[in-house]
Amino acid sequence: MRYRKGSLLGYLAIPAFSTLLVASCTSADPSAADGDDDEAVGEAHGALTPDHCNDFDVHGTILMCHRNGSTTYPYTILKINLLCLPAHLLHLGDYIALGNPTCHGDGCLPKGAPCDATVPCCDGLTCHHGTCTENNECVLGTDNCDANATCTDTPTSFTCACNAGYEGNGVTCTDIDECAESPCQNGGTCVDGIDSYTCACSPGFTGASCETDIDECAESPCQNDGICTDGIDSYTCECLPTYEGTRCEACEGSLADCNGVTSDGCEVNLQSDASHCSACDSACAAGEICSNGGCQAAPPGQVPGTPISVPETHSPLAPAVADVNGDGALDILVANAESGSPQTPSGSLSVFHGNGDATVQPELYYTGAPLSSNAVVAVDVDGDGWLDAVTVDGQTNLPTTNGSISVYRNLGPSAPGTFGMPTTFTTGTPGSVHLCTGDFDHDGVADIATTSVTLSQVSVILGTGGGGFGAPALISISGTGGVQSSIACRDLNGDGFSDLVVTSPGTARLSILISQGNGSFAAPVAYANAASGQTAGIAFGDADGDGKLDILSNGAAGRFLFFFKGNGNGTFASGVSSTASPTAIANSALGVVASDFNGDGKLDAYILVTTSSGGVRPMTGNGGGGFTSGPVVPTGASPGPNAIAAADLDGDGYDDLVLTNRGSGTLTVIPNGL
Repeated sequence: MRYRKGSLLGYLAIPAFSTLLVASCTSADPSAADGDDDEAVGEAHGALTPDHCNDFDVHGTILMCHRNGSTTYPYTILKINLLCLPAHLLHLGDYIALGNPTCHGDGCLPKGAPCDATVPCCDGLTCHHGTCTENNECVLGTDNCDANATCTDTPTSFTCACNAGYEGNGVTCTDIDECAESPCQNGGTCVDGIDSYTCACSPGFTGASCETDIDECAESPCQNDGICTDGIDSYTCECLPTYEGTRCEACEGSLADCNGVTSDGCEVNLQSDASHCSACDSACAAGEICSNGGCQAAPPGQVPGTPISVPETHSPLAPAVADVNGDGALDILVANAESGSPQTPSGSLSVFHGNGDATVQPELYYTGAPLSSNAVVAVDVDGDGWLDAVTVDGQTNLPTTNGSISVYRNLGPSAPGTFGMPTTFTTGTPGSVHLCTGDFDHDGVADIATTSVTLSQVSVILGTGGGGFGAPALISISGTGGVQSSIACRDLNGDGFSDLVVTSPGTARLSILISQGNGSFAAPVAYANAASGQTAGIAFGDADGDGKLDILSNGAAGRFLFFFKGNGNGTFASGVSSTASPTAIANSALGVVASDFNGDGKLDAYILVTTSSGGVRPMTGNGGGGFTSGPVVPTGASPGPNAIAAADLDGDGYDDLVLTNRGSGTLTVIPNGL
């Protein structure tokens, strides 16, 4: 920095110069308004602060000219406070008197200086509200940015940038249309916003982009256990039988639910018993029964409905009833004799899935049994929770060929109610014609017992689990000769073990074998019947109302129904007969069923009629062990049927009848008329 001697003294007359130097301005701030580095100037004693000097430099009273090197204005005109003058005098190389010709007309006022009419503000400054201020066009409002843009000041100018949601060069900004790419789904309407959009969703949808279908089933709108199916802004209800309406809220045919009027449809076929009749759970008066959803007087006898027959062309012999596909409706299994020829023996299984209304679906057919299949039971042999089918196979025209059982395992969850190829196990004796199932050794695994009419034997075959069976154990039973011999499994003495009941048509008696709980049985105890006729089929029930299990059997060529009174301990009285018909007809080993068919609380029975016209004969119980014969109910299929079973196929609380007819190749269902 160059020192120009005497340049300022010629302009000002300043007294007591040495005193002014003592009161000098000390500043370590290089940004002081005079532009100099005053760090080493003067003494610190009594010095003004840099802030004071800065303020006084701008708002002082003595004008000086400061060389700043600007092209337009090489000098900056400053007002210097008297107390700061000594500091500036030490740097006269940068300061000249205002009156110096080199400064005249070339000076400018610095930032923060009061405006002067004769001296302009320096470059980059403008006079604003009486003070030289930086040229911030953004603050001064002199920029040309769009109203939807942001102005940013720069050292020499400014920039414009469009705000979020707008596009352009900053001088001109236009709104970006966020709806242009159709962000709203499922028919929603897009409404453009500033850097955003909103969707007005179509009915049935929700979400920021209408992407979510509203589940109208979430609030369970379907009543009375109806099944809800979600739709678009809608739902549908699949109603249970007897209910209707958008929400299954009404009874079929009327809104008058539980009004006691059966014609409105709500109370049809939903009865359980006289104490809880129909869907309304009504209690019937004393002596009344529940029928067709209403209370009525019990009929004096059975009321069979109209027979329903379907083709079964594989020589059907015997039916069994069970729910094998787990849908809650009972199904029908049939053991088929097929040819029955000694040259080409074979047996098979037919399955008819039930619809729950006493009708059935088309036949499913399974082959593979080595001999004629004579009877079938449904039982879970492998412990998987699904009922399997087991047939007993044997032929009396092959007297030296041992019979067998064929196990058809249910495919379960993969194909409910369908079956695999059979696995065969020997009965160890020829002429095997009938079977029953129980747990003879109390191991939780199903066992099988069969009868042999060739050698008058019972074969006990214990299950091994997983669908397998062990070697048979044989028990001799006198007089089981003839295909009319049958076998049944039932706990007769209340000890929890399955006992055996075997009929011997040749000796007209009933044999009881009490289980020992380990797979063996006590010696058979025989009971004769009063008429000394054949004893063929077996049915169970309390025929005399004493709370103890009794046995019914058809016999004497179909002329009698025999009642063997139970003592509750596995012993029985000899059979007492009720006359069925004076006509001599052939017996059937599976020719009797028992249930309360007319709802009066007393055990009734049906006997199979095997004449060429075919049919069943009702035997109405009197509650004391006696029965009254009714007229034969024709099945509409000829020649006569071979076997009978009873079960509630339509869920109305009363058992229906199932019959097989080998001669006509049919399966017949007779619904209960109540």
